[in-house]
Amino acid sequence: MKVDKELRKLNDLVNEIDAIAKKKIEMLSCRSIEEAKIDQMITPALERIAKGLMTRNLHELKPILEKYKNQENEILKRFLTLQSAGLKISESELAEQTRCDLLIKTIEMAIQLKREYQKQYNAHILEKNFIQGGVFLSGTPHASTRSRLTGGDILELERRGFRPIIYRNDNGALLNSYDTKVLVGLFKLWLNQGKKKQIQFEFKDLAEAMCTNPSGGEYRLIHESLRNIAATWIEYKEYFDPKRSKFYSATVQHRPIESLVWIARTKEEEGGKERAAIVSFHDVLHKSLLEGNYVFINLMIYNELPTSYARLIYLNILDELENNVTSFELDSLIDHIILKDMTTFNRGRAIRTIEMSFRHLMDADVITEYNLRKTGRKFTHIDFVPSDWLLAGKQLRAADTPPAMPPSERAVQLTLI
Repeated sequence: MKVDKELRKLNDLVNEIDAIAKKKIEMLSCRSIEEAKIDQMITPALERIAKGLMTRNLHELKPILEKYKNQENEILKRFLTLQSAGLKISESELAEQTRCDLLIKTIEMAIQLKREYQKQYNAHILEKNFIQGGVFLSGTPHASTRSRLTGGDILELERRGFRPIIYRNDNGALLNSYDTKVLVGLFKLWLNQGKKKQIQFEFKDLAEAMCTNPSGGEYRLIHESLRNIAATWIEYKEYFDPKRSKFYSATVQHRPIESLVWIARTKEEEGGKERAAIVSFHDVLHKSLLEGNYVFINLMIYNELPTSYARLIYLNILDELENNVTSFELDSLIDHIILKDMTTFNRGRAIRTIEMSFRHLMDADVITEYNLRKTGRKFTHIDFVPSDWLLAGKQLRAADTPPAMPPSERAVQLTLI
């Protein structure tokens, strides 16, 4: 994102702030009102403008804030130079500094309001085995990679990220970060409808559960995503059972959606135009959900992250944080979220993409800092520091989670189909 482009979008804000800054300077020139009182008088106007900025994403607001802070610092340096030379600060320079100061205060207000607003959307869930198995991918695979993986219309591949799986899709589709959001929306409806194995909904309900605006275009995307999720088979080689509190050797096969029934309200809605459905979850998935084997997601933050890479890394941070892990092994993370084509894969470029994703996560207040770590001359890990509100959410979840049952004394070999 280019800051200058975003500044052009904020012309109305700048114009309003200019008017408020002019009014403040006029009141200061009268010398009859203290500056603190003037600031108190103009605060409601700044708050109104800040509320209008809440439609902006944090990764848009933060670079703009940084630009104005740098601009104000340069102005204040000029003031010091003028004062040390015994020169007077001009009215135009004072107006410029006042304008910057008010813009900074307004954007900081907007960011704080945005943070408080986002905290209300922390009640969505995603089942952990989906995250740990790397079921969802970022980016689009190269055509040669897709043709190699597809036999007819069926796509099959072995995934070796954090936990090995075999992924198969009867439509030849790879699930991406949008499909993740659809599944999270389905789980929200599952919670709202009493945690039943089968849920019924209109697309409008699902769109709202996904924290997105209902529209014809969105409904078409939802329809396609539901088809692809229902066409997915997953075979876990290592499966987590919360009753055993550990991963164990297993062959667990299931479709996330056991059955999908389209509901056409009129004849015209048939053939891909249906706008309601009945979804039944597979027994394995439903049992895992009932046992609380999921992480809580702030879907507002997820939706506003600017790339699929950042969104998927966010999910993995949430999962790892439950085990107090604050580091990723880079090659495993790359394998986990990216489908590599070894004929075109560039490790350095992949690491730069991951580093940019962590910057986006900093902008979104998911983390406060990160660091690429070397072993010898090679980058091998990326460490991160979770934000305070993320840690607070983890503590709340821990307080609400019942104690796990003691693990089994022997290794378990299980096959579920």
